[in-house]
Order: sequence, then C-alpha cells, then structure tokens
Amino acid sequence: MKTDFFLPAAAYTALQVLTAVTLRDFWLDDVLPFSCCPMFMLPRNIYDDWPKWWTMTDSPLNGKRTRRAGSMEPLYWSPASPVFEMPMEEARKLPQRVLWFGSTTGCPREVLKFIKPECRNRDVLVYSNFELSPALTALLHRVMAEVNGGDANLAYDDAALRRLLALQDECLAAFEECVAHDKKLRGDRPDLDEPKKTQ
Repeated sequence: MKTDFFLPAAAYTALQVLTAVTLRDFWLDDVLPFSCCPMFMLPRNIYDDWPKWWTMTDSPLNGKRTRRAGSMEPLYWSPASPVFEMPMEEARKLPQRVLWFGSTTGCPREVLKFIKPECRNRDVLVYSNFELSPALTALLHRVMAEVNGGDANLAYDDAALRRLLALQDECLAAFEECVAHDKKLRGDRPDLDEPKKTQ
C-alpha cells in the first residue's frame, strides 16, 4: 500500500498542531499559514480597552450576492487594514451595501501591522460604500462611546447591556432606512436578494 500521498498531509497536520499548542502564528508566501488562530486566543470583553471592529451589510452571508462567483466576502476585508485591504474604490463595487465601524485605541503591538498608520489610535472610524444618514452616524458614535469607556465590569451590569442592546436595535433600524433610501436612489437589480430583517 502506497503512503507517499499521505506523508505530506501528515507532516503538515503535525506542524499545524505544534504551531497551535505553542501559540505561534507563521504566515509564509504562497503556502497555507501555520496558525494558532490568534483571533480566538484571548478572551474579549466588549467593554475592554482593546480595538473593536464591526461590519453591517444588507446581504445575508448565504444570499445570492455573497455567493455569486467573484463576489468578495466583506467581513474579511476592511478599508482600515493594509493586510486585508478593501480600498473604498473597490468597496463601492461590492454588490451589497457595507458599513464598517469601530475604534483602534489600545492596540497591542502585535495588532498594529493589521491597521493602517492613519487609522491607528482613533476613538471612532466609520467607512461605508453608500451614503449614511446623520442619525446613523450619530448612533455609531454613541455605540463607540458606550463600549470605549474601559470599564470591563460593565459586561456584568444589566442596565449597561440593555443600553447597548437598545443602541444596537436603533443602529439596525437606521441602517435599514439608509439601505432603503440608497435602493431608491440607485435602483437595485431585481436579481439581488432583499435584506433579511433581524428579530
């Protein structure tokens, strides 16, 4: 029985396991990375001092727009990152409307390579490939002010969490209004799926 085809796979798997248990992350050109998946390494608190980044889109991730050949998955890319970069000229070509927002304060040194220098140490960053209303922009700033206080104990405060969830609902409603307005202005193609309403 030949095992030649099995040996490279076994070697790669062994190296990947070794990389994961030693909490290392190696990115090499033109080969699969050996990664411990550092995005899952540290426990996060939505009220901590670290950077926060959110994406809103009007297309369900299993919808026609994101699964169309050649379509980019907007959650992987960002106008604020030089590594997973989505320039705004390209973002405007996406078939779905996308809003990226967050803050880049309190960045650990290891994270800086993923954030453009002009986007570092910002309390609020907002990018979108369609026009946002002043009301939605103000709500996004309120969300960031709510979570950027640095008081991690708020994660255990019912009133604080209710406030944040209420803000989330307001943001979603304002986002859907902006999407509806943009659809009227641009006239969407009928083959694109409608945004799913959140409960």
